[in-house]
Amino acid sequence: MADQCSLRLVRELAQFERSEQLAFTVAYDEKNTRDIQALIVGPPGTPYELGFYEFAIKIPPDYPASPPTVRLKTTNQGRTRFGPNLYASGKVCLSILGTWPGERGEEWSPAQGLESVLLSIQSLLSSNPYTLEPGFDDRSDDTENIEAYNSKIRHENLRLAVIDPLEKALQFPSLTWQPRTQRNGQPPVYGADSDRQAPNQNFLSAFGDFSKQRFLWYLDIYKNAIEKGIVEETRRHTTPFLSMPFESSGNGMQGTWDYTKLKTRLESVQEQLMEEIHKWPTEGLALVKEDAGIAVKLMGQHEQIVTEMKSRTQVMDLSLADGNPFVWRLTYAGRTESRLEGGIIKIKIFISPRHPVEQPRVFVESPLYHIRVSKMGVMIYLPARADEIRHHIDGIINTLENDNPPYNPLMTVNPEASALCWGTEVERRLYRRKLRASLEES
Repeated sequence: MADQCSLRLVRELAQFERSEQLAFTVAYDEKNTRDIQALIVGPPGTPYELGFYEFAIKIPPDYPASPPTVRLKTTNQGRTRFGPNLYASGKVCLSILGTWPGERGEEWSPAQGLESVLLSIQSLLSSNPYTLEPGFDDRSDDTENIEAYNSKIRHENLRLAVIDPLEKALQFPSLTWQPRTQRNGQPPVYGADSDRQAPNQNFLSAFGDFSKQRFLWYLDIYKNAIEKGIVEETRRHTTPFLSMPFESSGNGMQGTWDYTKLKTRLESVQEQLMEEIHKWPTEGLALVKEDAGIAVKLMGQHEQIVTEMKSRTQVMDLSLADGNPFVWRLTYAGRTESRLEGGIIKIKIFISPRHPVEQPRVFVESPLYHIRVSKMGVMIYLPARADEIRHHIDGIINTLENDNPPYNPLMTVNPEASALCWGTEVERRLYRRKLRASLEES
C-alpha cells in the first residue's frame, strides 16, 4: 500500500510541475513527499481576490484509498475564520475530505487526487461565501448580511492574505533549498538534493518568492481595491466588523475597518520589494569577483542566447548592464505588420543571485500600454521552464507578440487596459489606439 501511495504521489506531483495552472501551486521536500504545502490564489472577482491562502496537506499511507488531511494556515494565528467552511482552527470542511457529510457522489474516491482537492478548496473562495453556510444557501435575499460579510472578507483578505505574508517574507532570508525544475514560472518544487538546511517553516513560508513576484504583478489591482475601500469606509472607519449569525466566539472574523492603514502598509511593502530587487545587481557583482558558479553560468547563458538571436529574423538586442550578468537589457523592435510595428521596447531584467529559487523581475522601461504590463512597468509572462534565462527571454517575447491572448483574469496586471482589450468592439479599438500611441512615444 505504501508503494502504491508513493507511486501515485510521484505521478501527481510530476503533473503539477508540468501544469500551466496559475491558481494554485505546491511545494514539498523530496525526503517526505507526503508532507505538502499548497498555496491557492484567491479567484479574481471574489472577496478573496488575489489573496495568498496557504494549506498544509498530509497524505495518509493508504492514499488514494483515503483522502488527504488538509489544514488552512492563513488564519491570523487561529483568530480568523475566512469562510463558513474555513475555520479559524484551520479546519477545512469539505465532503471530499471527509470533514463534512455531503450528498452521495460528493465523497472521496480513489479517482480523485491533489488537483481535485485544491479545486474543491478553491470553490470555497466564492463570490458569495455567506450562502455556503449550511442552512443559509437559500438566503440570497439577505443582501445586508451578504454585503457586510463580503466587505469584511475583502478587508481581511488584503490585510491577512496579501500584506501580512509579504511583510513576513521580507523579514527573513530567501529559501536555500535546491529547486528542481518547474514549468511556467511556478515556484520551484523544493528537492532534498542540497546540503543546505531549509529554514524553519514555522517562520518562513515556502512561497515567499512566489508571493513577492505576484504581489508586483497584481499591485495595481490591490491599490484599486484599497482606494475603493477608503471611499466606502468613510461611514464606518475604525468601527467593528458586523458579526454573522453563524459566527461564534473564537470562530469568526472580528476586526475594525482601516483601509488607510492598509494603504500605508501596502506602499511600504512595495518600497521594500523594489529595494530588494535593486540590491541584486550589487550582490551579483560580488559573486562575479568571486567567480561564483551562478555568475559564470549566467555569463554563459547570455553569450549562448546572443549567438542564437543572430539567426533570428526579428530585430533584437540583448546586453548586460555594465557587464553585470545579474542585470540584462532586452531591446525589442516590433515586427512588421504586427500591432507592435515600429515600436522600440526596452526591457530590464533583474536576476537574483539565488536564481532560480528567486525568479527574475522584469520591467518595461519604454512607455507601453499593454494588458500584460502594469502601470509601474512590471511585465507578467510565463516561461516554459523557470530555471534557465533563455526560457524567460522566450516568454517575454511571446507575451509581446501574442496579438490575441485568451482572457485569463490571473494574467491581468493592467486593469484598465484589460477592460478595454476584452470589452466591446468600441473598447477594443480604443485599446489598440492607446497601444499604438504608446508605441509611437517609444
